[in-house]
Amino acid sequence: MSKTSTESPEVKRAFLFCWITGLRWIDVNDLTWECIDIKGKAMTIMQSKTSKPVHITLNEDAIKLLGQPGKGDSYIFNLPSANGPNKSLKAWVKRAGIKKKITWHNARHSFGTNLIFFGHDVTTASKLLGHSTLRHTLRYVNTANELKQKASDSIRINI
Repeated sequence: MSKTSTESPEVKRAFLFCWITGLRWIDVNDLTWECIDIKGKAMTIMQSKTSKPVHITLNEDAIKLLGQPGKGDSYIFNLPSANGPNKSLKAWVKRAGIKKKITWHNARHSFGTNLIFFGHDVTTASKLLGHSTLRHTLRYVNTANELKQKASDSIRINI
């Protein structure tokens, strides 16, 4: 999807930021510059769902998606109510040729699954997702294991 154009570059930027950081819609929508430490490549947010602080390290792609720094209390992403970005996301997914229903929360799930799939431990994934217990994170392990099995099964030779 990152290579597919969309009528809303701001929605694209915010969705990809969620995909690369694991943020929920409500957290990316409320994200301000005072949460970001560019030099330290990190952000600290107070998760809306849990009301607990979460410290997330940022890679170079996440920092690029942030754009030009603004004032401390200004929003990073200029997003209207959830309805507009949801419509933009739906149109963007269709334009990308994806037949599945993709939501903002799928970006968060992709982040969690990719962490496990690429060999990161469950505790690290749990901390980055801001989960209160490992129980929530273990579902990503099951999904990643299924993806690994599917990938392995796709490599076949005739014996």
